Amino acid sequence: MLTGLQWFYLICILLITFAGGYVPLFRQDKAKRDEGFPSGQAFTVGVFLALSLTLMLPSAFHLLQQAFPGVDYPIASIIAIVAFVFLLSLEHVTVHIKLKMKITRKITDEGLAPASIPIIMTVMIAIPSFFLGTALGVSDTSAAVFIFVAIMTHKSSAGFALALKMVRSTLTRIQTFTIFSMFACSTPIGILVGADVHQYLGGHTMLVVKGMILSLAAGTFLYMSTVHDFRHSPMIANCSSKKGFLFMFCGFVITALVRLLIGEAHRM
Repeated sequence: MLTGLQWFYLICILLITFAGGYVPLFRQDKAKRDEGFPSGQAFTVGVFLALSLTLMLPSAFHLLQQAFPGVDYPIASIIAIVAFVFLLSLEHVTVHIKLKMKITRKITDEGLAPASIPIIMTVMIAIPSFFLGTALGVSDTSAAVFIFVAIMTHKSSAGFALALKMVRSTLTRIQTFTIFSMFACSTPIGILVGADVHQYLGGHTMLVVKGMILSLAAGTFLYMSTVHDFRHSPMIANCSSKKGFLFMFCGFVITALVRLLIGEAHRM
């Protein structure tokens, strides 16, 4: 059962995702001239880095150490790395398919990309979005607020980029709306799962599950802030300028200071 605040998070995330996809879905000509939200993406990079390395990973370390006191091994780090590498492998698959399509020239006369490209991209972005929603669902209020803010910023820009890819492909209008709606629901579903985990599990099992979820989320946040979308990743594309770097640094510092103010990370 979701709390009133969690329902607020869920509804806001749904609304901001569809708001991000509004221009590509309903104003396609304008969308093709729009560069997105570079400053917001740069700020989100800093927030993601701080959340991953100062909140989620330390919290996961503490929870898994409590669950397995006799194990002297960084389990949380391994889980985070697995999440990072898994998402990176999906990125490789996407790039490989794009390259193969380009070589074989499987492009329509109108210059539209095959439907497989936006579908794979949706899966690639929806999986980490689900993990982030799950982390939000299991986190306590103080940490959840900043995870929520980071997700809001990410989902708006991701919704814009994904919708743009869809309208530039051979997907029909109905297919585009259906697949985009599935992406929009990925984080809310994660919140529901996280809330159920938090509500129905207790004791040792809860420590293990919560530690694993936060480890997965830590690897996901780290991936989204660094190598996501390779050459066009926010860290490279948006933070290379002085303005972009400043936004990224502000996002990191603000979130790190909040981590200092809310106290121990394991209270998530």
